Amino acid sequence: MPNFAERTRAFLKIQDGCNNFCTFCIIPWSRGLSRSRDPKSIIQQARQLVQAGYKEIVLTGIHTGGYGDDLENYDLSDLLWDLDKVEGLERIRISSIEASQIDDKMLDVLKRSSKMCRHLHIPLQAGDDTVLKRMRRKYTTEEFLTKMKLIREAMPDLAITTDVIVGFPGETDEMFRNGYELMKEIGFSEMHVFPYSKRTGTPAARMEDQVDEEVKNARVHELIDLSEQLQLAYAEQFVGQVVEVIPEREYKGAPNGGKMQGYSDNYLQLVFDGGPELEGQVCRVKITKAGVNECEGVLVGVLENGLAAAQ
Repeated sequence: MPNFAERTRAFLKIQDGCNNFCTFCIIPWSRGLSRSRDPKSIIQQARQLVQAGYKEIVLTGIHTGGYGDDLENYDLSDLLWDLDKVEGLERIRISSIEASQIDDKMLDVLKRSSKMCRHLHIPLQAGDDTVLKRMRRKYTTEEFLTKMKLIREAMPDLAITTDVIVGFPGETDEMFRNGYELMKEIGFSEMHVFPYSKRTGTPAARMEDQVDEEVKNARVHELIDLSEQLQLAYAEQFVGQVVEVIPEREYKGAPNGGKMQGYSDNYLQLVFDGGPELEGQVCRVKITKAGVNECEGVLVGVLENGLAAAQ
């Protein structure tokens, strides 16, 4: 059996490989094209995980949103509805999905499924159209922004996290500034910021206008500062609200112990009073204080078989 630290969230791989051929990435050559797992085997494994005590399943893959590209009349939205029917499963989270893969069917799942977490990780990679084109990404900044608005209409209060590559070959100060302003406008709840690094064998590694390392580092720091501002602004909206948290482990930062930590469905890390007896339970926690990496809260109840039991 998995131990307590791993018992709340199970990672379930649904596909491998990628069809995108972005100029900075070697994966389609090293891992091959997108291959989807058989839906029946995924559902069967999900049921086994629930029986083993898991309440949340995170769907993973190299290009998770591309699930079903090689299947007939069955895609990620269909899989999500089938998982939605798995009894005892409380939460479904997608590890990562491309903006272009969030179509009307997916928006409908976000709107109507009670099990979908209010959190999507949607890689932006760059916030300037010239850079996106050179990266061979399949969207413009305007298309990305429009999609974010549609997602938030379907699922209000959603946390959107992202990946950003800084200092891609040819990225000028103006292009970087365009990206900075776009990220601010979108209001991501967290950004994973990476300086561009050459991958041997990729088209981007052969581009001539590589960006100076010092310039890259300065831009990275600027975006990390922005990410922290956006993280705090997102968390502050929920102070005073009650969210559902599945405690993952005892909180090591409390000198005398007696605190637990775990994630809400909208990916806020919460610390609150409680002991290991809460492991694997769905706890109702009122947020009392927002922070960049973690928020504080008080336990107001535990859900038992979907019904709230007062503490």
